[in-house]
Amino acid sequence: MAASSTPALFACVALSLPFKFHSGGSDGLWYIVPSELSEQARPGSRALAPLGKREKTGVIVAVSSEAPAIASKLRPIIDVLDPGPVFDEEFLAWTKWVASYYLTSWGDVLAAALPEGLKPESRSRAIAIADAGQVSPFARSPRRAEVFAAISEHEGGISIQRLQELLKSTSLYASLNALERDGFIRIERPLTSRAKVRKEAVASLAFEVGSAELSLQLTTIERQAPKQASLLMALIDEARRESPVPVKQLLRRTKTTKATLAALVEKGAVITTTRELLRSTSSAKSTSSTDDISKLRLTLEQIEAVGQISIALDEAKAKTFLLHGVTGSGKTEVYIALARRVLDADGGVLILVPEIALTPQLIDRFRRRLSLGDGDEIAVLHSRMSTADRFAAWRSLASGRTKLAIGARSAVFAPIRDLKLIIIDEEHESTYKQYDKTPRYHARDIAVMRAARLNAVAVLGSATPAVESYYNARQGKYELLHLRERAKQAALPSVRVVDLRSAENRRDFAKARTSVTPELRDAIAVRLERKEGIVLLQNRRGFSTYLECIACGEPEMCPNCAVTLTYHKVRDQMRCHYCGHTAQKRATCSTCGKESMRLGGMGTERVEDDIRKAFPDAKLLRMDLDTTARKGAYRKILTAFANGEADILLGTQMVAKGLDFPRVTLVGVVSADTSLCIPDFRSSERTFQLLTQVSGRAGRSMELAGEVLIQTLQPAHPAIALSQAHDYEAFFDLELSDRTPLRYPPYSRLILIEFRGEKEAEVRDRAEKFATLLPERAAYYERIGPAPPAIGRLRGEYRWHLLIKDFKSQDPSGERIRRLIMGALELYQKRFATRDVGVFVDVDVQGVA
Repeated sequence: MAASSTPALFACVALSLPFKFHSGGSDGLWYIVPSELSEQARPGSRALAPLGKREKTGVIVAVSSEAPAIASKLRPIIDVLDPGPVFDEEFLAWTKWVASYYLTSWGDVLAAALPEGLKPESRSRAIAIADAGQVSPFARSPRRAEVFAAISEHEGGISIQRLQELLKSTSLYASLNALERDGFIRIERPLTSRAKVRKEAVASLAFEVGSAELSLQLTTIERQAPKQASLLMALIDEARRESPVPVKQLLRRTKTTKATLAALVEKGAVITTTRELLRSTSSAKSTSSTDDISKLRLTLEQIEAVGQISIALDEAKAKTFLLHGVTGSGKTEVYIALARRVLDADGGVLILVPEIALTPQLIDRFRRRLSLGDGDEIAVLHSRMSTADRFAAWRSLASGRTKLAIGARSAVFAPIRDLKLIIIDEEHESTYKQYDKTPRYHARDIAVMRAARLNAVAVLGSATPAVESYYNARQGKYELLHLRERAKQAALPSVRVVDLRSAENRRDFAKARTSVTPELRDAIAVRLERKEGIVLLQNRRGFSTYLECIACGEPEMCPNCAVTLTYHKVRDQMRCHYCGHTAQKRATCSTCGKESMRLGGMGTERVEDDIRKAFPDAKLLRMDLDTTARKGAYRKILTAFANGEADILLGTQMVAKGLDFPRVTLVGVVSADTSLCIPDFRSSERTFQLLTQVSGRAGRSMELAGEVLIQTLQPAHPAIALSQAHDYEAFFDLELSDRTPLRYPPYSRLILIEFRGEKEAEVRDRAEKFATLLPERAAYYERIGPAPPAIGRLRGEYRWHLLIKDFKSQDPSGERIRRLIMGALELYQKRFATRDVGVFVDVDVQGVA
């Protein structure tokens, strides 16, 4: 480097990279900071940095004037993308812990924390510049030929992100760089593209309300221009808000034009400027408005819970509460009371929900209880939102303009200023665990840690707490609070178990081939006559879950996954619910060729078909992944059902959680055995939780009693019998006694190490070689496998698993097992790693099938 009066600076940039780049505990990669960027390069700012022939966006996590040991080989960063840090020091420290705990790179975690609009490298595009017929250069590289063919199919080029999705691979850069080097493609890399900040025009008074200048202006304008006077009066009325009024809103309200406003600006009575447009969540229609807010009063149990948590808030000390309340006990009212207290003190509040379907009702209730208007007081964050909407919500929180955020799993990274309270609703839900991409974090657990580091309060709420959470409460790690009675003086519903093994039901099923028993059919008829609401649960979508040959017994399988194809009647096609593969419904068997095919199993489409045949005049809405794919579909369905536009709401597990419809008096579970058949030690827990939660949708009004009918082949199973009795404590004790001798969670943390690749023999070989680096057992852990999982092939890749039980009594923090696994991974990279087999680590894995 040339001599300079300015001391040299070096920046450590955390990038989202494969394991081989961040092994050995490295926090990131070091770069030289050019002198012209020295003032901008601060920890928490995004930087564009070179990596091979690519440019990657990362986050600066450290700046130093001391040269690293390899300073002579360092390259300069290309640009600093922010005028100031987007993450503060506390946020960086917390995300570093997340990376360490989940054995992933710090850059992966920080990338997950950024909204999509702040990731400019996602816009890089590959464009073919050679004829697709020139295949000879690829004779030794089928992979390169495949990549080039995919690019050639898109005349205007294709984004690298989309290319990765099409080819189901993120390891494309070696092929792309080679193709670019050899002149077959060019890659456009927009280095400075940034998410656009939307602006809106706003207007405000040029003089203070009550001033002589304003009075004189108003008197003169009233005589000469009534429309201008009307607009000016509207601005005076809005002056109490102490913020400019959006011009569009102002003109709409006063029924005036831009010309009218321009005249007032010219006269010096009004000032117009622009500001960042931070979108409001209040424009959509409410899903439910049945509550009379003036009559809502907290119960004694709710008051006690609010009081206990408020003490912790006042002390500003880290504390975690587990709020165990029966369904309909009013946990949401406790959340609202706590949020109001924090917001009144100008603190920040984060509320996590497990399903996107829950956000509309929750937002509506918070808005009405907190008397929020049409501003931006609530930021909503979930994956179904557009990039622009998520970016606007993120900036609203980061700027401090919004202090309350509600969202699904990824909202745990919301940049809320002065965060004092984190609420995790339905904390038991497995959807809080990210399992399909890195980083594989559990939002509930990292939220608790985030609150602890901020000296904030975390509240975990559920009618059916996770076994681990309830165990923590019993051990004193969390403070346990109870809501044992339903709010509004409503009673818990009565629960009837319908035995599908009975002679009558077997005969009825054989004759009519229906999913609805006589008992459930009669109960539905009664509710339809009374014009009461009905919720039906079938936790499988599609029409039939498989198509099989009765001659040879073979089902039609997905060519990419070791699973059967599901028949969807609406589109008349077979579909894989894992990889998305579709095929026409076959009349002949693909194995033996005989015309002997029949459909088996049932999904929501089949139940819908049966209900419409039995009750042709009933109005039914189906709510599953197929019917909610479009933006706004959740809210549309829930609003229609809440308003009485439909008699029956049928769906998968999304109808079981958190929804509050007082008119619902009947819940029917079409098949309670679906989740019991999953090869997972948590299957009983999941079944008990699902049945208890869906049962709680019935009878939430004092005036209308609720009833639940559960159809099952296993009526004596504890998960079903104890959900019928509404007895969580008994179920918890029984579940704990089953897990104790096997040392399953909560006594251990489960860590899954998965090997994936297109060649089964090679995947197995790599898994077995890795196992030689990790002894089968020690005092603090036990290794199970390697072995193929229940679904041995997914999305064209074979899988082999190693499962590690890390005993918490011997390794409380998990530090010992993390060191052991990291060491084994480093040795594996040096000795055995191949480009054809990927290795993935999932700490606190929720399912291993």
